[in-house]
Amino acid sequence: MPTTPPGDGEDYNYKKIALKRVVDALEQAQDDLDADPATEGMTPKSTLLTQGLGGEDSVWQSPLADTMHDTLVGVIDSMISNVRKATVEVSRDWEGEPTYVDEDDYRAKWGSEQ
Repeated sequence: MPTTPPGDGEDYNYKKIALKRVVDALEQAQDDLDADPATEGMTPKSTLLTQGLGGEDSVWQSPLADTMHDTLVGVIDSMISNVRKATVEVSRDWEGEPTYVDEDDYRAKWGSEQ
């Protein structure tokens, strides 16, 4: 919740509060995946998770291992990209919302049964 109370005829924008929770969850997912954009330039998570699968000096060398490696790298990289993109999009939505809205605004009743 914001630290200052709303003015007369205003209420908290509960949609903004809900969006902040989503942003926080997405940022936690980025941390869990080591997908924070600040980690760019480091060894990609997909490389770390597929080490030893396919290619030379692997514990499993075969055409199937190479295929599995490529598939997993694609899935992991796509997942990380999608989490990053979602974090940026929801953060923009959150930043664009006002902290307070008119008490009759639908966002003042966001999440409550109307």
